[in-house]
Amino acid sequence: MLVQYSLSFDPATDPSRLLDQLRTSLWSLRRHNTRVPAVVLVHDEPPAGLPEICRTYGADLLEMGSYAARLASLCPEGWPVLAANPTLHKFLSHGALGPVDRVLCCDADTLFAGDVEDLAARYTEADVYAREEVHTGPSRYGPDRDFLDLPALLRLVHGLGVHAIPPFNTGVVLLNHGRSTHLAALHEWFVRCVWHLVVWMSLTPAHTAGSGYGTLERVEAAHLLASGEQRARALPYPSANQWIVEEVATWLSLGALPGLTTGFLSPAHVAQNGELADPGATPVDRWLLCHYFSTDTRTALGWLAHRSTPTAVLMPMHTRS
Repeated sequence: MLVQYSLSFDPATDPSRLLDQLRTSLWSLRRHNTRVPAVVLVHDEPPAGLPEICRTYGADLLEMGSYAARLASLCPEGWPVLAANPTLHKFLSHGALGPVDRVLCCDADTLFAGDVEDLAARYTEADVYAREEVHTGPSRYGPDRDFLDLPALLRLVHGLGVHAIPPFNTGVVLLNHGRSTHLAALHEWFVRCVWHLVVWMSLTPAHTAGSGYGTLERVEAAHLLASGEQRARALPYPSANQWIVEEVATWLSLGALPGLTTGFLSPAHVAQNGELADPGATPVDRWLLCHYFSTDTRTALGWLAHRSTPTAVLMPMHTRS
């Protein structure tokens, strides 16, 4: 088993926030486990400071090359638009490490409150485990059809001829039984799904009207780059939130794998989003891991400080020799 992070750094953007998130995540990982291998996959040029963070906390750094070039190889028409999406590299990192039986894929905004191997030992049967997507039926916050229109998603699944995957959040995903390697064969399918969804967004700008959800850069230009056939085959996007297109395409891609099994990580073990500040959620002392979302950073760091002794906060963690 290993813990995997996938990052992409825009040279025009200050990397300090993402580096701070990664540093804190690795520190919390090593505070509870110094044995499990950790790998940071970085797309584009690694910023100054990243190699030192990896050395300090015993993580291997693997450079994946140009994010834009990777997308251009998979979608020559759409890569100028797709490269503005900062999350597609997460799926494209699957399989990069070769055959690995178990991989815990984490976003940088993840904190560990216990031994990651204790978490993995609880979830062994299904191929894929993750927390349910927020604002869907299983979520404690209830469904929101602007966030995700489940009937529209099921129509999309049926039209593509893939299996329906219960929607899950991709911030923390445990892949068992070597499935990370299997997903590598779906990189082109994944990118093409994203492209056809984005073309539909471009052709249907009213889908975000009044929703209050975020939009992606350059989407409005997608239909100008698409071929006539691609415009005709645009996939209706089942959400007013353009930011989760990577997740929608992930569910569609996993649905193309025959026999894939999935399960949800319990909120008793893995917290996400605003659950840190929710008095009705599982008591924080039981959590092993928290994916706090970048918008909830202050609450997450306060929770981490409460869980840590003052000495532990100041001491550097495991350093690989």
